[in-house]
Amino acid sequence: MEENMLPENPSFERTALNRVTFGARDVDVANTKTIGWEAYVEDQLNPPAGDDDALANHIAGQTMRIHYPANESEEADKGWDEVEEDRPLNYLKADAPTLWQVQRDAQESRTSFEEVTRMMQETTVATWMRASHAEYQIREFMADFWNNHFNVSQEDDKFGTGMVLSYDRDHIRPYVFGNFRDMLEANATSTSMLLYLDGANSQADHPNENYGRELLELHTLGKESYLGVVPPLNAYDSGKGVNAPGFFDQDVINAARAFSGWTVKDTEMLQHYQGISDVEDTGEFIYNPEQHNTSASQFLGVDLKDMNEDMEQGRAILDIAAYHPQTAEFICNKICVRIFGDNPPKEVVQRAKDAWLANKEQNNQLAQVMRAILLDGPEIGEGSADKLRRPFERIVAYMRATDMVVNAHQAMHWAQRELVDGIYIWPTPDGRPDNSAYWMSSNALLKTLNFSLRLTGGRWTETSFYDQTPSESLGSATQIVEYWVERLVGYELSAETTDALLTDASTSFDGVMEALNNKNDPERIESALGRLTAMIAATEEFSYR
Repeated sequence: MEENMLPENPSFERTALNRVTFGARDVDVANTKTIGWEAYVEDQLNPPAGDDDALANHIAGQTMRIHYPANESEEADKGWDEVEEDRPLNYLKADAPTLWQVQRDAQESRTSFEEVTRMMQETTVATWMRASHAEYQIREFMADFWNNHFNVSQEDDKFGTGMVLSYDRDHIRPYVFGNFRDMLEANATSTSMLLYLDGANSQADHPNENYGRELLELHTLGKESYLGVVPPLNAYDSGKGVNAPGFFDQDVINAARAFSGWTVKDTEMLQHYQGISDVEDTGEFIYNPEQHNTSASQFLGVDLKDMNEDMEQGRAILDIAAYHPQTAEFICNKICVRIFGDNPPKEVVQRAKDAWLANKEQNNQLAQVMRAILLDGPEIGEGSADKLRRPFERIVAYMRATDMVVNAHQAMHWAQRELVDGIYIWPTPDGRPDNSAYWMSSNALLKTLNFSLRLTGGRWTETSFYDQTPSESLGSATQIVEYWVERLVGYELSAETTDALLTDASTSFDGVMEALNNKNDPERIESALGRLTAMIAATEEFSYR
């Protein structure tokens, strides 16, 4: 057997890149070694407002099939013609009122609900393409984090389904490296969250508590800050507001009262609940004083009774929740778990928390938090890989490492359902689990492997494993395996895994050497090399980042 020339351990750059991107490619590792880790991070934390030029051009050139039959109606303003076309991803740039109108038309039988599904499909395919091709990988990594932190479900509300396109584009992505307090209000006033947690139909005489509870338990202070039902007399002796020890059920009730009236321009709903009919039906945020409950007393010990300006009480609650030290503790630990694994280095969490609080009113607060994590210590590129890649992450990392061109296809939308992993797939507001144990089930691993094998069929990806494999390596199973292990993993696999790959490559009927011996069957060669790379992507070394 030929001598293995791979390093025993991954480089600092590969380890660091794998922890904060959707997969380190060999070109990324080489570039980062050339310019230095600090220069790489600084560039990543200062992305353009939208997609980088290459990605924007790629998305703009995409089309995706849509087909639904005609529906005739005796009513002049209802029904629709048959649609069958390869259509550009037009909804990605449509404003929120346009998206809302499509959903209204579907509800009132002026267009097919296939158009509503299409809006969600475009959100999905854009997410796959951005994760796979974006130059600014750390932004994509953190957009994934924040979309899960502020999770909404695409299935929960017929109007929320299409509006998640605006939610991701307008209420999450612009704030990824911005200010958390700004992001929190953008989220609180988003159509998707207002519909998902029923804030939009919260009434003055019966305020809905869903958003107030999730704001505290999931979005800011965290469940561990919950102290019980009613505050005791001495509850706030140690401090009020940002100095309060935690929150009680009574704070949730008062938050529900304070946020009542934060709703959307839905003429059907406003007419039903309030008799209001002069509001334009756009689905955008509106404050409706007729829905506002005026009996909110205090929140975390802070008096709300004299706050009488529109939205003043709700904004005061957002201030307290955003600036509370327990919010910094909860979210910074959550970010570090996302990056490092279930037990992140305590010193990194502390640095992140310090940066969070020191920059809490700065426009680039979240970028400063990332700097503290990534640059103020060596941990990002050191230690073992302990974070198990989720199915979505693993597939994207595989596509990136093998230079697959990812194109828009409806299969992406259904794939994330099959994998139970993807944007707005998780049904509950707590978002998908972010611990390795959950994603280690044999069912999840098998689905991911099978999906990786299907990628080589070319329905929505393009690549050539043969053209990428150096010609001088094609005569040796060892060299072929070593080349692709270096591309995907960057260091040597366990002896047992290496032997299994070599045996398969050398002797299996489906192996690469058998395929290469039949040079008149290029499809078989591509399939064999694709199978080899998919097996490498299923190894323990590739599975963890």
